[in-house]
Amino acid sequence: MMIKRALFLLGFCGLLACGYLVWTALDRPVQTIVVSGEPSTSERQRVEEALAAIELGGILSTSLTDIEVRLGQMGWAREVTVRRHWPDRLEVQLHKVIPVARWGEKDYLAASGKPMQLPDRYTDLPALWAHISTPQQAMEVYRLLQLYAARQNLQIVRLTESPQGEWQVGFAGGMRLLLGASDVNGRMQRFLRAYATALRYRPEAISYADARYTSGIAVRFEMRDNDNAQLVGHITPATQTLGIQN
Repeated sequence: MMIKRALFLLGFCGLLACGYLVWTALDRPVQTIVVSGEPSTSERQRVEEALAAIELGGILSTSLTDIEVRLGQMGWAREVTVRRHWPDRLEVQLHKVIPVARWGEKDYLAASGKPMQLPDRYTDLPALWAHISTPQQAMEVYRLLQLYAARQNLQIVRLTESPQGEWQVGFAGGMRLLLGASDVNGRMQRFLRAYATALRYRPEAISYADARYTSGIAVRFEMRDNDNAQLVGHITPATQTLGIQN
């Protein structure tokens, strides 16, 4: 009985030793890391910097979860998948979050309104900023106002909320619209009715429109040499009111 037990222990230890030797032979040091998912040059550099802070062992002993968690903290990668390719290669696949707007000076917003910090600069995106509303709320306001604006082929390139909660819209071409802090949707639609009937033929001449009135809007035009004779009923030399009712 003792002999059988001893032989069993010897056989078991032999299996462990063989398994260790096989594992050691297969667990080769990681030599190559391939990054897929069409990262930009700056994104690839960020990935390399993050990987440099991770201690990589062999192809089998390296923790893929640790790599995925570390890369997922970059903020712009929605999902990170790491796979082993024996004998010595790791593949990092990035599923990027696409920004839809700028937020403040340096950050960006995903479609969900979640702020992100990106290694690249996207200057062609609309710029949003709010002192009171959350990024998600600002994104909702932008989407709704842009939906209305698109009906008149207008593009919002800037949307800001002041510390007093007043919204201001900036359109492509330089025209600005003051909406105030209340009834933003109604004021936007009142402006668009005025734009469709009286303003759409000279948007480049409009400095700003103020829709914070009860039943109309005030429009300030950029002054030109031949404009004085065209402006009637103006509040200031370059501002005229349009009585567009609700």
